[in-house]
Amino acid sequence: MLFRYLNDDAFLAFSREHKHLYSLILLDLYERFFSGAPAYPTPQEVTHAIYDVMRANPSLWSENDDFGEQLPEIVSAGRRRIKRSAKIKTETADRALLIARQLYQRLITWGWLEEEEYGLRVTVDMSMGPLLVIQRLASLNKDVSQRFGGLIVTVRVNLEAVEKLNPQVVDRKQREVALALREARNQVDQFTKSLRAILSDLKRIRRTVMESKTVGDRLEAFFEEFVEQLLLRDFEAILTFNHPYRFRDTIVDLARKIAHTPSTMQVLSEEYVSASISPSMSEAILDVEGDLLAIESTFGHIGEMFERIEVFRRQLEARVRNTIKYAERGTHGLVGRAGDLVRRLDGLIAHGRHPNATIEWSLEQLRSPWSEFHHAPSREPRKPIELRPLGDWPSDPLYEIRKKLRSLYINRISPGPEDVRRFLETQVPAAGTREARFMTLRTVDDFLAFDAARRYALTNEIPPELGVHFELELASDLPPHDSEWLRCANFIVRRHAATRRQHAQ
Repeated sequence: MLFRYLNDDAFLAFSREHKHLYSLILLDLYERFFSGAPAYPTPQEVTHAIYDVMRANPSLWSENDDFGEQLPEIVSAGRRRIKRSAKIKTETADRALLIARQLYQRLITWGWLEEEEYGLRVTVDMSMGPLLVIQRLASLNKDVSQRFGGLIVTVRVNLEAVEKLNPQVVDRKQREVALALREARNQVDQFTKSLRAILSDLKRIRRTVMESKTVGDRLEAFFEEFVEQLLLRDFEAILTFNHPYRFRDTIVDLARKIAHTPSTMQVLSEEYVSASISPSMSEAILDVEGDLLAIESTFGHIGEMFERIEVFRRQLEARVRNTIKYAERGTHGLVGRAGDLVRRLDGLIAHGRHPNATIEWSLEQLRSPWSEFHHAPSREPRKPIELRPLGDWPSDPLYEIRKKLRSLYINRISPGPEDVRRFLETQVPAAGTREARFMTLRTVDDFLAFDAARRYALTNEIPPELGVHFELELASDLPPHDSEWLRCANFIVRRHAATRRQHAQ
């Protein structure tokens, strides 16, 4: 899908020896014919435009052809006419024009240009894919400085206008304010891309500054790259009165408020469908939620990117500051003083005033850095593994207490048949019957025992220890048990008589 609208050979123009010439030709054709008002040039006009680029940049085309210092100018109106000059031969211009036609044919073959026939007239156009690519290249060729002044305020104003929408608003112009949400989403996406571009540009500047060989080159690179060519032109403004932190909380709150207001979401979804942004109401709701979520998440995590930008800026300024600091100290150290002293002594000897000039100086005693005590110890042979009895596992009092508490918890959370029997004995009268909805639960243990009895009645799997004393029967047709502890289906508990228990035993 990435190359769906591009010819397979489109990028051959930028991979050959004359890529710079091709780039200038495509940029010139884009600016001249395909960027402003709709124009449909003829192949002759496009060829002459290519010729003009070759004429203005003779150093970029060197295919063993000598075009001279300057090519003659040609006029595209009507038939081709070359303004002849006594100093320039016509053969040179004809040869250059022939090469311009060859370049034109290559651009046609590679898919950058295409010819269309309208009756007897043939025009040249640029298809969608190459047009989008060259448009991006043209934007990179211009000033790519990012200026955030007003962008954050625009996003806030758009969200405030969207917040006021409700189903009672019937005026068409007022309801079209809903489309400002999609525009705010696009501005936020562009804002994020700009922050990434600034961070990448700071890395490039740091690399350029640190690769400089001398102190002068480093300072020159710093002032030219960082001060003059930094992508973020309004850096000072963005860190003061126009900082995104100023309206970050407001924008996040507005996005959340709109997302949790059903009436506003309904109007936004209807307008998205009306503007053909979404094909149906169900997808429109998802699109609106996606736009609001993108705005909220971008401004919610914007601090991390600004922190990175600030860290890179501080690091770069600190390195340049250290460069200047140590460059100033270099002439005042021992080397600088010794050099000045040597130059003075040379001056005295050169004038013959002190042919045997000496200076009292103490030389430190020379000591050898080599010694038998400075060597690394030799590696000893590896000792065999010795068998030893395993020691007792160290006892941890906290672990033992935790283990005991866990055992108590497991035993309590899963009551046994005896625990259920003791609970039912307190609830069911002797040789009587009682429904579960009339049972009273006072403690956690009562609740756990009651829940175990409920599960016995539900599955009809009563343990023998409990079945000797009680009979449990599910009664879903009766009103349920409903208390502060739980709500469940009703069941009946019958206590066996003592004689029956003795017979069962």
